[in-house]
Amino acid sequence: SLGRPLDLASGRRGNNPSEIAMASTRRRGFTLIELMVVVLILGIIGTIGFFYATRNIGTAEWQSARTEMSELHKALLNWSLNNNGEFPDDLEVLAEDFPGRRVPTDPFSKEPYLYERTEDGFELTCYGKDGVEGGTEKTDRDIVFDQRGQREPLDD
Repeated sequence: SLGRPLDLASGRRGNNPSEIAMASTRRRGFTLIELMVVVLILGIIGTIGFFYATRNIGTAEWQSARTEMSELHKALLNWSLNNNGEFPDDLEVLAEDFPGRRVPTDPFSKEPYLYERTEDGFELTCYGKDGVEGGTEKTDRDIVFDQRGQREPLDD
């Protein structure tokens, strides 16, 4: 039994020459092709994950705009109560009511929300992701508040 060669794959002694040859030429590591296939698969998975992770950013920004505009609406009403029912000429007078003493800005344009005094109050507008009036996609739809509350969109 000691005269038989050791089969490296199984740890048993055997005398089959093909088993001995395979065991002694056992490869270590991966081939270049195997590594390329793994990298390709990881790339595909990463691309799909990135797509799903970023596709809702526009919706989150739109929701953020609506929430910030609701806070601005409340601040405008509060300012009006303290100023004989009048509304301010611009939003900057509300800065002290917000963190960092900065009035929130439109998350799409990074500019101040559109604010206009009207005869009976005010109108606060965000044109959405596309930056133009109207829009059919949720992220492109306009958000409009006036002194009575949110005017557009009514179904969201």
